[in-house]
Amino acid sequence: MPDDPAAHFNLGAEYEKAGRTEEAVREFEETLKSNANSAEAHFNLAVLYESMNKGDKAILHILKAGNLFGSKNDQVSKVEARGLLRKYYRKFDVKPEDFSQSDLDI
Repeated sequence: MPDDPAAHFNLGAEYEKAGRTEEAVREFEETLKSNANSAEAHFNLAVLYESMNKGDKAILHILKAGNLFGSKNDQVSKVEARGLLRKYYRKFDVKPEDFSQSDLDI
């Protein structure tokens, strides 16, 4: 399983369902090591980081997810990601200009 992003993603989803947040984060991060363009893994990480009150990480991952969904022409998921982005900006009291371009290279 070391280089199987689908296996890591599925395990992360199961951990997330079971409320095992730390393990879920670890598995979604492993997913991204082999598949950096997994919009779904970035999206799930954003939700998990938001639940852990890690605003910067939540925002960076939801930004990446939204961009990747847009690249895949998945407009429904892109709109959902943008809605969460606005929510996270308010919740964590940050603005888009608080992030540099290098921050977005996650």
